[in-house]
Amino acid sequence: MDAERCSGDLDSLMGSQSWQVRVSAYGIGSGFLVTDRHVMTCAHVVDGAERAEVTFAQYPDLGPLEATVIAGGGWSGADQGRGDVAVLELDRPVGVPPARFAAVDASYAHPVAKLTAYGFPRGYDEGILGEFRSTSDQLIAGEWLQLEAWTSHGSPLEEGFSGAAVVREDTGEVVGMVTARYSAGGGGRMLPSRALVRYWPDAAALVPVPDHSPGAVARLRDLVQRYAEDCTPEDVYRSVMEPLTPLPPLPPAGDFLSLWDVAWFLLTEVNPMPGTAPWADFAAYLADRAQDADVRRALYAWAGDHRMGTTRQRPKTRLVPDGVTKWSPILVEIERSGADRDTYMVSVYAIRGGRAQLVASNTLARQHMQEYVRERLDHAFRQLDRSGDELIAFALPRDWLAEPVDEWHAGVDDATPLGCSSPVVVMDLARRRESRLQFKLEKVWQKLDGRSSTDWHLVKCGSPEDPAKLTVRLRGLETAVGYGSPPETDQARGLLQAGLNAAAPVIVWPRSSCSSRHDGDSTAEHSCTGARFLDALEGRLASLPLADLPLYVRDLRSEAYLTEEPHWAAGLALIWEDPRWFPAASIYSQSPVG
Repeated sequence: MDAERCSGDLDSLMGSQSWQVRVSAYGIGSGFLVTDRHVMTCAHVVDGAERAEVTFAQYPDLGPLEATVIAGGGWSGADQGRGDVAVLELDRPVGVPPARFAAVDASYAHPVAKLTAYGFPRGYDEGILGEFRSTSDQLIAGEWLQLEAWTSHGSPLEEGFSGAAVVREDTGEVVGMVTARYSAGGGGRMLPSRALVRYWPDAAALVPVPDHSPGAVARLRDLVQRYAEDCTPEDVYRSVMEPLTPLPPLPPAGDFLSLWDVAWFLLTEVNPMPGTAPWADFAAYLADRAQDADVRRALYAWAGDHRMGTTRQRPKTRLVPDGVTKWSPILVEIERSGADRDTYMVSVYAIRGGRAQLVASNTLARQHMQEYVRERLDHAFRQLDRSGDELIAFALPRDWLAEPVDEWHAGVDDATPLGCSSPVVVMDLARRRESRLQFKLEKVWQKLDGRSSTDWHLVKCGSPEDPAKLTVRLRGLETAVGYGSPPETDQARGLLQAGLNAAAPVIVWPRSSCSSRHDGDSTAEHSCTGARFLDALEGRLASLPLADLPLYVRDLRSEAYLTEEPHWAAGLALIWEDPRWFPAASIYSQSPVG
């Protein structure tokens, strides 16, 4: 039979499952064609052989064909050992349409679907068809599903069925592979298709995954396989899933086989809460640690392209009214790590659709922080809603609030201060995590919405005011607070904390210290740089709405940066916090079935 005629005839008979094959090595078993050149079967069918013989049940004239055993699942040789999977590569492609897999989440136990398998028991060289059902969706030992005969008088699973595709009769799609038979009852075990992909990653693009194209899954697999850093899959999983309390358990099958196994588990077994994407967090985690620049960029790009969660979301109640500046925020959280006094956990989030999506997170020494944030900001920008104005917010430890993050370089090859390139604001990390103050801040902003001007409460440079009394005085004022001096003394730090405790939505101060005396001398008071700062602050910003303040401060910082003369806004520090734009980070829920 010539090749052209063979191909045409076989294409017309896809419904007859022409991809079923007989595999002969040290024993006889079944198998099925999954590409034009690759056959899947059980490892115990080839039992350590390097070569095998393949015959197509429907087309004996094609063979026998020679094949090489190219992959295995690490089967130990035990009767019920895990990873009883082998992949054969034919010496040449064939014109037979390969098997078609059902989606990884396809249900066939509830309601019960008739399943078929094509085996080659002794005396049946042409093969025999058996009918079965899956008794439950529950995995046995985290790996197998149980099969039983469809009827009491039907063909049982017997020797020669190992490696056979388990097929839904109604759709003709493969849902798994027979791996064992029971000595009584006519039933046995199958590996579901998701388990086959665990053991042979090249099948990742063959088994449909809901909401992910085959190309996207294959791309992630290829990037993970190129990832060269030494890491433990279980540690990666725990790090990616760390936001959960309690942490979801490892797969029921036991430890992860590889980093790819982690990726596949997140794609197929973890049910994301609305708007979350654990697979993207996984890719970003690897990107953060990849030494190969091409792999790092590609992983970040994959994470960005697949960041938005796939679960249908309810429309989010709009807390910010129309007419108020719409932001597309990026949040950088910096907090101390318990590992070392000079070590920090840095997390970068892109905020979109009212949810904070993790872009990258790592533990770093302080000297590496700026470079890390610069690169990750670029990846965060890929994920922002283009309809809003960019806003970069740093949530910092309290003793870091004076850190000039707005003066960090905007890019690796761009020495422009970040605060001149984008609106940059600071938030107090401790206040951000205190629900009482977040509630009060939201209430304040609801009252400020729509106001075209701003009231400022000014705290003079060197003020001896009691911080606790200042907190009480500021509560309920719905005002911005300006300080004439930086928080460099205990008194100045206490006054700054008073503004934070009073849920002041905006707090501003100069980073430069004042050298004047503050003892009642009018001459000294007039020369005080803090007083001049407060005068300029009120004069330039009182007529502006607080909602737009980050944009105006960016322009002020640019103005100060470009002038050769001293400028009152040089080193201006800005705390601006509207909790409605900065939700908490996302978490996940896990499927109860591994």
